[in-house]
Amino acid sequence: MADKKIAILDAAEELIAVKGYRSTTTRMIAEKAGVNVAMISYYFGSKEQLLKALIDRHSADVKRLLEQITREQDHAVSTFRKFLFAFVDYSFENPKPVIIAIREIGLLNQRPDILKDLQKTMLEVHGMFMEVLIKAKKSGYLRNIDIELSVLTFSSTVESYLVNLFMFEDGFPFLGIEKASKEAMKKRLKDHLSCLFDQMTKES
Repeated sequence: MADKKIAILDAAEELIAVKGYRSTTTRMIAEKAGVNVAMISYYFGSKEQLLKALIDRHSADVKRLLEQITREQDHAVSTFRKFLFAFVDYSFENPKPVIIAIREIGLLNQRPDILKDLQKTMLEVHGMFMEVLIKAKKSGYLRNIDIELSVLTFSSTVESYLVNLFMFEDGFPFLGIEKASKEAMKKRLKDHLSCLFDQMTKES
């Protein structure tokens, strides 16, 4: 990928995560990336396609991470726990694309062609979680659970915290959750998700 294209993606990610898609103009992105505004049209065609490229890059990164864990061919229960922890680590180290993917994807409802591609990409990531749970269930390691809703519960817990991070600031602790360091909150989320997963397994 050309350096200028990467610079545009990085600049757009930084600005959209903070300002939002509607408030971020292509001129702002071009200035931050240090390129001519025409380069955005050259590489992406439109602002909507640039947003799609951002979410595609995020989904591809997560997918590569999970594929690496899958190749280890570990026990299905251990693999899913590794998936959870890797997803938490990635999301905390890369909060901006997570925030954009969850917060801004609804803006593409008027572009069904783009939205359909994005849904396919995101479903591939969630599908990897589902495959491991299905394998564990078929092997007799899981209780009678709803696979799809379980995956949604795990992923949404992490995503919801990051998207609503501002609600956990000092002086406004949402649900009594006080602001904590990144490492402390990562551990808290991992412990919580691991506890939920333990309740699903027959090994616990």
